[in-house]
Amino acid sequence: MLEVLSDPGGFFEEKIKEEIDFKPPYAVIGAVTLLTLINAFILMRELMENLFSDVPTIVQLIVIILGLMVTMASGMIVWLMISGLFYAFSWLLAGQGKFTRVLEFVAYGFLPFIFSSTISMVLMISMCSFSDLSMSDPQAIEKAMLKSPYMIVSNAISIIFALWSANIWVFAMVRSRGLSIKNAMITVGIPIGLYLIYMLYTLHQAIGQP
Repeated sequence: MLEVLSDPGGFFEEKIKEEIDFKPPYAVIGAVTLLTLINAFILMRELMENLFSDVPTIVQLIVIILGLMVTMASGMIVWLMISGLFYAFSWLLAGQGKFTRVLEFVAYGFLPFIFSSTISMVLMISMCSFSDLSMSDPQAIEKAMLKSPYMIVSNAISIIFALWSANIWVFAMVRSRGLSIKNAMITVGIPIGLYLIYMLYTLHQAIGQP
């Protein structure tokens, strides 16, 4: 499975000859979701201590649990949403192939996010440990987090790994939908391009604002 990280073209060329198998994709999405949950828990616990210190512990616990449940569901939703967008854009470019195959192949593109989420987790722990977030104003906390060097590095890393994922998804669409490289790049480039624009804007806001 790790071959897809270095040779996505060759990986999907062989994978398309096999029956659809969702066990590896579920493992990938599960790993990404778990790491996202850990990151969310670290952040929510820090925010609870600063913003809702006077709220009963049981209420804080309920809020954290609800937040983690939403985060857990979001992993599957993002997978389905990205697969759906790629399927729809490739349909406009005369792509052919089953949605289930697209769903299977798209999951492999989340492998780089396992690495980026792990790095982000370390940076999140560092930010909560070494940055001053002891404020009661939500906007002040948001600004402090946005300007934190740990968050800036995390966002920059996310951009790099998103490009890595995009490269994998291009070859995934070539094989799963029978697209040319050019059309696959268009299919993947539209939604991922919008995401990268947002991330670059976030970086600009963090670095550019006093």
